Amino acid sequence: MGHHERHEHEFADSSDHPELSVTEARDHFSDRVNRAIYGGEITYVTRGRRHQRAAAIVPADLVDHYEELLDERDARIAAERLADIEAGRSQTIALEDLERELGL
Repeated sequence: MGHHERHEHEFADSSDHPELSVTEARDHFSDRVNRAIYGGEITYVTRGRRHQRAAAIVPADLVDHYEELLDERDARIAAERLADIEAGRSQTIALEDLERELGL
């Protein structure tokens, strides 16, 4: 790993993340991306009169970790559903039967 690369999950630990309007984020995009890469910082991008959070500039490792968590959750749910079917707690229906029932 190069000296500028971050170790997975080493992110700035702060509940006070900066918030920039879309225009401000555009004007400071390179700086905010560098802060995400090298400092682990999260920047929220807001829009509208109420400055609602619309997006965020985050370290890529954070998104990678989030996607891993979603995959793990999906695998756990699939295993639970399969166990329910195998134990007779849930029933299945053939796709053709469902299509016929829905008139497709």
